[in-house]
Amino acid sequence: MFYWFLCVIVCFWLHWVWTRRKYYALMFKLPGRIGYPLLGIALDLTGIKKDPLEVMNDINVKYGSVALTWLLHYPLFIVTDPDIIRDILMSPHCINKSKVYRPFKKAIGVGLLSSGNPEWSVHRKHLNPTFSHKILLSFIPVFNEEVNKLLEQFQQMDECPDVISVLQEFTLTTGLRTTMGIEASERAISARLKANFNVLAKGLIQMVFSPWLAHDLIRKLYGIYEPFNTHRKDNEKIIQNLIKKKLDKANSGSKIFIDQAVELLRKDIFSMQEVEDESNTMVVGALETTTNTIGYGLMLLAMFPEYQERAYEELLAMFPEGGAFDVTYANIQDMAYLDLIVNETMRLMAPGPLVARENTQDLQLSNGLVLPAGVQCVINMFALHRRKDIWGPYADKFNPDHFLPSNIEDKHPFAFIPFTKGVRSCIGRKYGLMSTKITLAKLLRNFKFSTDFKFEDLEYCDTLVLTLKRVPALKIEKRQKIH
Repeated sequence: MFYWFLCVIVCFWLHWVWTRRKYYALMFKLPGRIGYPLLGIALDLTGIKKDPLEVMNDINVKYGSVALTWLLHYPLFIVTDPDIIRDILMSPHCINKSKVYRPFKKAIGVGLLSSGNPEWSVHRKHLNPTFSHKILLSFIPVFNEEVNKLLEQFQQMDECPDVISVLQEFTLTTGLRTTMGIEASERAISARLKANFNVLAKGLIQMVFSPWLAHDLIRKLYGIYEPFNTHRKDNEKIIQNLIKKKLDKANSGSKIFIDQAVELLRKDIFSMQEVEDESNTMVVGALETTTNTIGYGLMLLAMFPEYQERAYEELLAMFPEGGAFDVTYANIQDMAYLDLIVNETMRLMAPGPLVARENTQDLQLSNGLVLPAGVQCVINMFALHRRKDIWGPYADKFNPDHFLPSNIEDKHPFAFIPFTKGVRSCIGRKYGLMSTKITLAKLLRNFKFSTDFKFEDLEYCDTLVLTLKRVPALKIEKRQKIH
């Protein structure tokens, strides 16, 4: 009996190896590490010894700009080479997100963030009009109104211990008004969603970097299933109520996201579940990326006051009166120095430091290598944006001059990709930039930010978005009273 059992195990192992022979062959062509038997680097990614971002950075430092490792039985191709990144992002066979994103479906459903082809292409085509230039211009009054509320909050502070937490609720309210069409009086929804998303984010981190925790049974055994499930259901209830309100109203002719989604539902192009999932995706997408870009921009300028003063001088010339002024689209176009600051912030602290795709067909790379179908391609954006051979000897320092036209014109087009590029670039890129610039412009014109925290002491980690282990407290000095 034992020998039969042993034969079964050996046959299973031989079948396992045979079906993955193309990946093992790749090991002989690429530098990297195998990791532990059956687990690969899964134990390293749990965060017990090192943060996942630190693990990926260590691999690229040790093995170069292209490296191969394993997460359980998935081969991970980790890359910081702009040419190879272009091959991946421009390929029609690399549209699908990596398998590591599967847990997102448990938290926010199958929307633009996590869906694969052909569903993704169909949904993207239908939803692109909701971020057209005309629609974005219609959001500017809402952006201005919500930032004015934020100015009132800052006016009451001399110090802000956690600016990210303050900005989360502001960003959620702005996102709900512009994509889900809620009224300004309904802003209380934001606090509830914020609490839910923060719990869901913790659960997602566990499931992505410790894949065995993605199974409901195991999560129940660990006692971490119910909190995640409770907050997920509450989110679903909130989103369903917002959708129902729109369904109960006649078509307003508006083309913001929720109106377009409901119209697609009425035409039987989208199902109710698809409308709910895409609604969740829109709200989450606005929350983390915009919040962090604004928050990290304020922190960096507080650490480097000389750049903050240059931004202030530009804004003072544009808005001499200060206060709750309105920023127009023309104003945004004229914010040359603020534009440098936003780009430099996203270079050093891109919202998503690691981006992963899966190739559905064999992919010929520009270096001559062929990636067999099924490889999980991890783009280490954090390391890419700090490559000294691309960005110069001070690539790991904050300096908006990195984006002066004379310094950026010869850069590889895929050396700076905070929103990714290519076939599956971020649908909300222009929305995020517009919201970020209006917010920073009004805050920097009215307040001076400072901190005792040193740039060199920042510690980064990847919690699906770039996160700081310690958030610098900001001191706030009023340049003038807000009226």
